[in-house]
Amino acid sequence: MAKTLHRRALLQGAGSAAAFAIAGGPALAAPKYVARMSIEVQEGHPKFVAVDRFAKLVAERTKGEVEIKVFPNSQLGGELETAEGIRLGSIQIGLVTSSVLVNWVPDVQALDLPFIFQNDAHAIKASGPLTEQLKPRFEAQGFHLLGFSVNGARELISTFPIEKPEDVRGKKMRVIQSPLHLELWKAFGANPVPIPAPEIYTSLQTRVVDFCDNTTTNYKTFRFYEVAPHFTKLDHIYALGSWIVGIRWWRSLPKEHQAVIEQAAREIQPVIPELLAKTDEEALAFAKAEGHAKIVLIADKQPWRAATAKVYEQFVEKIPNGQELAKLIGSLQ
Repeated sequence: MAKTLHRRALLQGAGSAAAFAIAGGPALAAPKYVARMSIEVQEGHPKFVAVDRFAKLVAERTKGEVEIKVFPNSQLGGELETAEGIRLGSIQIGLVTSSVLVNWVPDVQALDLPFIFQNDAHAIKASGPLTEQLKPRFEAQGFHLLGFSVNGARELISTFPIEKPEDVRGKKMRVIQSPLHLELWKAFGANPVPIPAPEIYTSLQTRVVDFCDNTTTNYKTFRFYEVAPHFTKLDHIYALGSWIVGIRWWRSLPKEHQAVIEQAAREIQPVIPELLAKTDEEALAFAKAEGHAKIVLIADKQPWRAATAKVYEQFVEKIPNGQELAKLIGSLQ
């Protein structure tokens, strides 16, 4: 209970620094270190709310010496472009879906193994140990890893009803650019098509694809219900977001500022699933009322698990450190 109240206070206090300055308190110093932070969601989305508060905490605790400018709604490019920009130095910080980073840190595919996380609490508990385990892998590729946040479970969003694995056979599915996701949906008999996140709506609208998987809140935020009125809650993969910083910018910071950023990230990351739980409920209610969406809750996941078993076995062996990471995640249930 105390942790929950603390997290709420973190977010509710977003305007405290500004209010203090208006009231005549000391102004923050001019920034010495400026970072552009890229996220793919729109303003008002729980991830934006959390990241915005993260930026404010860093400014407050460094007395204005570090300024993090948040760019939502893929203004700086999609998640793949964000990761590339961070490595090149044109972007300094990003909250990027971990699966997108597979070309640089193939180990993160372990986080997408089907049904490896049981629920939000399990995924949150795994974040710290996974960060420590994977941090050197990220560093080697030009990223400093601040940790992971639970961006929600992936659900099926479709132009046709889905209740059982056979329903997706022969259908075209938008997937993220990840070998595991490609093979996972091939195992179901679907035809996976890698498409960047900003193009999902149009691809569903024009029937370039028949379905995709995404988080519940995004179903409303990006108005997918308008073009895909069927929603199947499966929770087959948890979408973990990697908080990554360009290594050159990170090393330019004084140690005390690095410590502030690390601590602020640790405080804010667990808040996101709490915010998402409320907005997920609101999103489905809205989509059902406004978009006439049809919601299916999968109670018996065993047929889906069975269909993914071979993919799990294949990739847990193929992924670098896959067995070790799967064992670590499993031990934290």
